[in-house]
Amino acid sequence: MEDMKRKIERGELKRVNNTKGKAPLWNKFDIITSLQNEPTGFVQCVVCKAVLSFDSKKTGSSHLRRHLQRSCGGSGESGSGDRQQSVSDFLSFAKPPPERVKSEVASKCVNFCCMDIRPFETVAGVGFRELAQELINVGATHGCISANEVLPNPTTISRRCKMMASEMRAGIVQEIKEVMSLINIGMTTDMWTDDFRKMSYMAITCHYVTPTFQLKSKLLTTICIPNHAKTGENIRKELQQQLVTVLGFDASIMNNVVWVTDQGANVLAALHPYRHLACQDHLYNTVLRHALNIDELAVVVPEVAETLLAVKALVRYLKHSGLASQLPKTVKQMAETRYNTLFLTLELIQSVHAELQELLQSRDESARLCNVSPDVLAFLVEFLRPFNDAQKELEGDKFPTLHLAVLWANKLKSHCQPDVADTPSQAVIRQRHLDWLTNKIEIQLLHKIAIFLWPKFNQLRMFTPTERIDIHQHVRIQINRFREGKVAAARWQEQTTGQSDGSSAAAAGPAPKRRALEEFEKAWENVREESEDTDEVQFYLSLNPTMEADGRDLLSWWKQHETTLPLLARLARMVFSVPASSSSSERTFSAAGRVIGERRTGLAPETVDAILFLHDAK
Repeated sequence: MEDMKRKIERGELKRVNNTKGKAPLWNKFDIITSLQNEPTGFVQCVVCKAVLSFDSKKTGSSHLRRHLQRSCGGSGESGSGDRQQSVSDFLSFAKPPPERVKSEVASKCVNFCCMDIRPFETVAGVGFRELAQELINVGATHGCISANEVLPNPTTISRRCKMMASEMRAGIVQEIKEVMSLINIGMTTDMWTDDFRKMSYMAITCHYVTPTFQLKSKLLTTICIPNHAKTGENIRKELQQQLVTVLGFDASIMNNVVWVTDQGANVLAALHPYRHLACQDHLYNTVLRHALNIDELAVVVPEVAETLLAVKALVRYLKHSGLASQLPKTVKQMAETRYNTLFLTLELIQSVHAELQELLQSRDESARLCNVSPDVLAFLVEFLRPFNDAQKELEGDKFPTLHLAVLWANKLKSHCQPDVADTPSQAVIRQRHLDWLTNKIEIQLLHKIAIFLWPKFNQLRMFTPTERIDIHQHVRIQINRFREGKVAAARWQEQTTGQSDGSSAAAAGPAPKRRALEEFEKAWENVREESEDTDEVQFYLSLNPTMEADGRDLLSWWKQHETTLPLLARLARMVFSVPASSSSSERTFSAAGRVIGERRTGLAPETVDAILFLHDAK
């Protein structure tokens, strides 16, 4: 039970208080679940923090009632002194609060947001509600006491924040080391600059699949680096320093990781000696940026360039004039670095076109919409939609994404093929995107192996026969390395300990004397070729085609087939550890903007690191 408490404190498990539709008893217990909201079979008393087992089918809730009667009876919640409280005493607190109390709390929330200049959304945050619940629990246990006696000093919070981050980080690093003892993993990194303090930050995120086939994406660290030091060599040294010296990984870790990053010249130079995949999200952003270059479009398809410029100008006007608030949907500004925002902006203008026309007419400003061609707008929205869908799916970090790179590359190239129904300008737009897709999108061997490990597509029909044979060969090479590694480990153990795996040296007796040529015999002796019966690749290909996995549930399929396909399942864990994009590290940048931007004086880099780490871990 103490182990469950420690896991809750480290953030490995969480407590869920869901009393809706349940007996009043559950006001006194939180259900302990995994971070994926899966029940663990335990609950925690909100009064005394005791952890108890709970299975609705086997144990029922009678032992929980007895706990409230016997163990929590002297908590003094009802001012009864040492009298043992009955269950009815506890359940009497489980009444919904009256409207008067809710109104008072709402007023206090207004005071909190206005006095401390905090967004109204703060009170809807998970962290705020956990704090509020804990304060209610303290009041229920210890009575009406001053908040000043409970709430800590900001300095205490800062120190506790760094301490909690350090403890949780150590646990995550240890888990990653255990995973890396069998397979390689994926890592992403991204850099950004705090414009206020002119400081640059770099985030390192680790992606791995556990032995139970759970995909995890964990922020390892966020470091501050001088602006003048963002050269390839300095970035490489900083990565090695953080991973090896600070986090304690083995010195060879850089060789056992597949890095996924953007195409920044300094980042590519830093990771040149190591395995690297280009972020698919950034590649598609590059395709869109070049294919929709306004200056070039103005020459070849001026009507498209005119519409894009008119939409950009219109959005700027709506934002600056305050008219955006009068529209039924939120107006989003286009971001030059994120071209999926172009699609979102065009889609918005199309969806509110009628309301926008009416609003501008009422102000005698209809001319602002004249250069937005409805036909061009409609074509661009439908044409760019698949690109937006691709970027959204490839950005996922709760499910494997590497196998999706091949399918989306082929789908988008097919989408950009000439259509006899296209107007000349539409044909130009398709061709420009097709040219840039062909020029920029990189499909590497690891992407091909990933699609092979998707049972639904293991026949690899999107590739030529020669390419299929090559992919099969590389898969066989990798699983043979797994097999040889296992044999080598067993031999090493036998040589260094004098015993085989799982046996006792005492029971085995003294090791027999080795013959002079025994070492060479083991290394070079004939090896029987693997038959079809023992060839996992051939067996995997022979499986019933209906045995397919959903794209987001691949790991569950491989977990179910780990016994029959142990080496391929291990390969699947390794391959699907690598994400298709570096979006996880980019999301750290978004969170950092909220952390850093709220404080004019800024935070110490180590505090920023701790806050972002805990934000990601929670």
